[in-house]
Amino acid sequence: MGWGVKRQWLVIVTVGVLGAAAGVYLGRREAPDAVGVAVSLGVAGFALGSLLGVLVSGWWRPPRKSSAPAAPTTTTEFTAHERVEAPEAPAEPDHAAALVEHPPPPPPPEGGEPGWYKDQAGVRRYWDGERWTEIVWRERPGGRAGKR
Repeated sequence: MGWGVKRQWLVIVTVGVLGAAAGVYLGRREAPDAVGVAVSLGVAGFALGSLLGVLVSGWWRPPRKSSAPAAPTTTTEFTAHERVEAPEAPAEPDHAAALVEHPPPPPPPEGGEPGWYKDQAGVRRYWDGERWTEIVWRERPGGRAGKR
């Protein structure tokens, strides 16, 4: 954090504390027996003082640009990453589920239009126009066809 930012915070906090002190002073002067009035005016004074501090410190303004033009650079900055070796092949799993090989998908249907087609095993599968889906045709109970 640069000195300019620290200075802005110092101004904001200082003016906020001055606002709180002024609020407590006015609260004690107007209602000396009611502590709540002094506390409330102190909190309100801190809030208003901090807002005034923001305005006075210039926190709301964008940072000033330097008056000297920047010299053009001819170098390119980049971040070099450490070379990472390719991970070793995973060890063979101990369970049999990972060892199951799936058969290759059936060839595309003739025409290639989306729809239901029988694959090599005689099961109806859905071709979406680009690839076979996992959806298979199943007969409904009662002998009715799959889709209406």
